[in-house]
Amino acid sequence: MISFRLSEDEYASLRSFCEIHGARSVSDLARDAVHRLVRKDADTQVAATLEELKGRLDSLDLQMQRLSTGGEAGPPQIMRHNNGKT
Repeated sequence: MISFRLSEDEYASLRSFCEIHGARSVSDLARDAVHRLVRKDADTQVAATLEELKGRLDSLDLQMQRLSTGGEAGPPQIMRHNNGKT
């Protein structure tokens, strides 16, 4: 159970918001808001991890291309974005 204080005006604003948006109660609204906040944080962490993995895959693609061409210098091409085709 979580409890916090609101002024009368804040509480009235929340009740009005609930009525306008169809929330059953202030408790339901607060529960949903906390759930969204936690989920958003988790989604942000997943997105950051995926971005890091993308960078690592791009680096591996470059290394594989250099190895397959005998280390020749040239403009890097990322094969992964073309299903392995250049």
